[in-house]
Amino acid sequence: MNAATSGQMLLAFWRQRDRESPWGRRLLIALTLLGLGASLYAAPGLWAAVLAGSATLALGGLWTAVAGSLLTQNHPHAARFVPGHLRQLRQAALSAWAVLSLACALLVWAAFERLPSFPALLLIVAATLAFAAWALRAWALWFVLSFGPALFFAFGLDRRLAPLWAALRELWAAQTGPVLALCLLGLAWSITRLFGNGDAAHGAGYAARARMRRAAREGATGHRGGLATFGRPGEWLGRPFERAASAWLRHVLARARPTPASVMQRAEIVLHGQQHWLRQALAVLLALAIAALSLGTVAALGGLGKAWTHGAFGMAIGLASMGINPSFALPGMLWHGRREQALLQLLPGMPQGAAQNRAVAWLQLRHALLAWTLTTLALAPLAWAADDPALLCLAFGALPLSAAWLLRAPAAMRAPSSWTAVLPVLAFLLLAWGLYAAKRQLGLPLAALAGLSVGASLALGAWRWRRVCRAPRPLPAGRLG
Repeated sequence: MNAATSGQMLLAFWRQRDRESPWGRRLLIALTLLGLGASLYAAPGLWAAVLAGSATLALGGLWTAVAGSLLTQNHPHAARFVPGHLRQLRQAALSAWAVLSLACALLVWAAFERLPSFPALLLIVAATLAFAAWALRAWALWFVLSFGPALFFAFGLDRRLAPLWAALRELWAAQTGPVLALCLLGLAWSITRLFGNGDAAHGAGYAARARMRRAAREGATGHRGGLATFGRPGEWLGRPFERAASAWLRHVLARARPTPASVMQRAEIVLHGQQHWLRQALAVLLALAIAALSLGTVAALGGLGKAWTHGAFGMAIGLASMGINPSFALPGMLWHGRREQALLQLLPGMPQGAAQNRAVAWLQLRHALLAWTLTTLALAPLAWAADDPALLCLAFGALPLSAAWLLRAPAAMRAPSSWTAVLPVLAFLLLAWGLYAAKRQLGLPLAALAGLSVGASLALGAWRWRRVCRAPRPLPAGRLG
């Protein structure tokens, strides 16, 4: 009975999948298989390594899915009032962790050469899976993973802890078996501590994770719940954003006039919600401050030149995504604010008919064009520093999509889904990568690619603008969808 119950717990993540929207999973599987096939074709002599690495990543993904499902099943009421429930959860988690750790270690050890000994590899894999499980429970651990290594070397802790590291290596070499057993026991104990026993702390933590899961589901449709979703740390980080938004709201209300410009300035707060330009600007400033801190750390370590050379494309992708992707979420924000939009119709000075179509469309397009311009200006010095002008193609790929995606009739839109949130981002990445490859591999002039992007954007924009102006009144959004 216990084995059957544990099996039901471990398989719950698969049985609770969304059966009504399977296309996202199918697309992900198709892209994964396509990437695997391309890797096997490009490296015919490394089939064993590619297959083993892919299988290891798949098992790691399976562990995160199982651990997340078990944490969801660890409801405070069930842990407190259902006899044996907490024990079975811990047993199921320990079994899955042990089996998957051993399987991943065996795959990597058998397929790759010049690796540490199998005991060391097993310990590394087991610790990695345990950390992943704990990061699912405490999201702040991802900050440790993101900034911990850079700060570790920046403060010279590698040199200060060198004697301790040498002593640990000697202990490992002399007593490998006992040290491995002791470390694995400690990791196993940490796996059991993932699950709460139904007390007040457990209830608060479970409620916080439930809010994050709900925000993730809503985020898949373009709705953003704000940083308060992440609990007290999120509230602390989001406090400057909320104060700035409140100050801007007071400023706009104090200067309110019955003119179209003043009305649309107030309407923008409702129509764009969490994607309002002020919130986006503050988020960009925060991200740039973090990036500057990271680059300063790398410069202090003497590796800034290599970072520009080898990491320019990755930094450009991150910069372009941060600057352009929020614009693709603006139509979804119209849907989520449709209840308030009915009240906006009563504001004195609100444009009506075709004038309202033009006002709302220009509000969307202006936001996207400003974000695109600032992103392009930010990509230019990065391309110059990396001596890679092709990085500007990332901006060229976003311009036609902005014109095509944003200039739509809001009244006829349907409820956003995860697919509508992912589609423009995926199309942007594919088009940007295609233009980048055309510049690097085919040697096409950058001016020609820029002209092609601008020409296509103007043509699409003119066509969509005429259609939007002839469409029914845009607000409330989705009433004809």
